[in-house]
Amino acid sequence: MISRDLASLPRRDAYRILSSLVIPRPIAWITTVDEAGRVNLAPFSSFMGIFGPPMLAFTVSRRRDGSLKDTQRNLKANGQAVVHLADLPLLGPLHASGAEVEPDISEVARLGLATESSLQVAPPRLRDAPVALECRLNRELDLGPTTTLVLLDVVMAHAAERIWNAEHDCADASQWTPVVRLASVVGPNYGALGETFSLGPSELP
Repeated sequence: MISRDLASLPRRDAYRILSSLVIPRPIAWITTVDEAGRVNLAPFSSFMGIFGPPMLAFTVSRRRDGSLKDTQRNLKANGQAVVHLADLPLLGPLHASGAEVEPDISEVARLGLATESSLQVAPPRLRDAPVALECRLNRELDLGPTTTLVLLDVVMAHAAERIWNAEHDCADASQWTPVVRLASVVGPNYGALGETFSLGPSELP
């Protein structure tokens, strides 16, 4: 067994180790809009769903120069976002949208991605994404000088008909290939949902 004291390591080293162990990580592909109406798009792999009230959580770090990333700045300004989950055919633009560009450049326009209007929030949805979750900002929690935990309320859920199970009225994971993030030892590295298993109810003591 290899053991490391993460609390004693530099932040970058601790991140490298932890992100290589907590896998696979779903990727939140988030659209927001700025005050001029420009659409920002960025991926975040420190991301999870919260299944009490319908909420999402993700962490965002500041840029190298200490400034806020566009996603966080836009959320602070208007409190609205759309969180998408991408499948394998969208891996190319998902990866490319992670590049740092000037705030006045829209990643959606730069990558030629089609959008459509959301129903309850201002940021548009990506037309080809199989899942889109319209959200409003619930709160932000600072986790240190450079990292913020963002909590979002999900107000509207959209899923492509091709991944929907009408009988159970929910998405069927066997019908699509969600993209996930893996460790970045040499990468960044990604994966996609592969073989799935069905088991009976667990027996609790």
